[in-house]
Amino acid sequence: MSDNLYFFKGRVGLYAILKAIGLRNGDEVILPGFTCVVVPNAIKYLGAKPCYIDIDPNTFNIDPEKINEKISRKTRAIIAQHTFGIPAEIDAIIKIAKKYNLFVIEDSCHAIGSKYKGWEVGTYGDAAFFSSQWSKPVTSGLGGWVKANNPELKRRLAEIHASFSQPSTKESLVLRMQYLLHEALLTPSLFWITQEAYRKLSKYGFAIGSSSIDELSGAMPAHYAKKMTDWQEKLVEKKLSEIATVIEHRVWAAAQYDKLLPQAGFEPSKLSPAYEAVFLRYPVRIGNKKALLHSAKKNMIEMGDWFVSPVHPNLSGWEKIGYEKGMCPNAERACELTVNLPTHTRIGSRQIEKTVNLMSNFI
Repeated sequence: MSDNLYFFKGRVGLYAILKAIGLRNGDEVILPGFTCVVVPNAIKYLGAKPCYIDIDPNTFNIDPEKINEKISRKTRAIIAQHTFGIPAEIDAIIKIAKKYNLFVIEDSCHAIGSKYKGWEVGTYGDAAFFSSQWSKPVTSGLGGWVKANNPELKRRLAEIHASFSQPSTKESLVLRMQYLLHEALLTPSLFWITQEAYRKLSKYGFAIGSSSIDELSGAMPAHYAKKMTDWQEKLVEKKLSEIATVIEHRVWAAAQYDKLLPQAGFEPSKLSPAYEAVFLRYPVRIGNKKALLHSAKKNMIEMGDWFVSPVHPNLSGWEKIGYEKGMCPNAERACELTVNLPTHTRIGSRQIEKTVNLMSNFI
């Protein structure tokens, strides 16, 4: 078995890391203003304040040049998110963190296998958290894990993990059923139908959703601090041992988009050689995002909308998690323009060509 610590969801792993660094009421944590609402939630649950930093438009990641202006005496940590699988400029972030004696936490939920300057993401910071939620390269239905690189933090995390509760037998059974259905039904042609059905079942309590109503409103759900089920942990360990094949396919899929998108009039992803991105989803900017997504759904072509807001998926109520409109203009613009394209192992040449052909109608 690995040294990973497994949690009910990736965000619970982040919460455990924040507890382990001793985050408390009044502290501040820096993070990108282009993230999922569950990330600032974990900060708020400990009484601390999320401090949002705008992104670099080219990488969709936190802009290191903007971090210094938000650091205060209350700042305790920087969360470096590797968005879409594109590595953050982690060496620059660590340099700033060392200057101010801050912890660096890597949000590696999108980025299994990605490398920056030859080093795999998740190995740079004091700790990293990962997700095995439905859309991730390693899927166990829901779940996540933490990898600690700081020895003292690792010890504290182990103690915190041991104090968390086990999911109930009912939760374990429901998750197993959901996982089996996911494996059987989630094909590119059924993407939109399956997604809509899952959201409805979650809303009415017939499935365990990615985010509860409490989380979307910024409140801490009951029984939040839980571990992963035993069967999921074994499944994730097995899938991680076979991850090379998944990474190879995702790199191949991204190369197909790199080749076909310019032919359709779109800018492909442009990263320097320092970035070895294993794309969870391949981001593309387009002027009429809403119309394209509507057409993709109509034509049963898989396509994602990440992120619809700086604190996805919330379109309002941002003040509850400390975000105000205009804080991160690059991030807000990216939300208006960006769709993302699948790279998972069920996507082949035919689906990629259909996707790009559809997009060419919306240039």
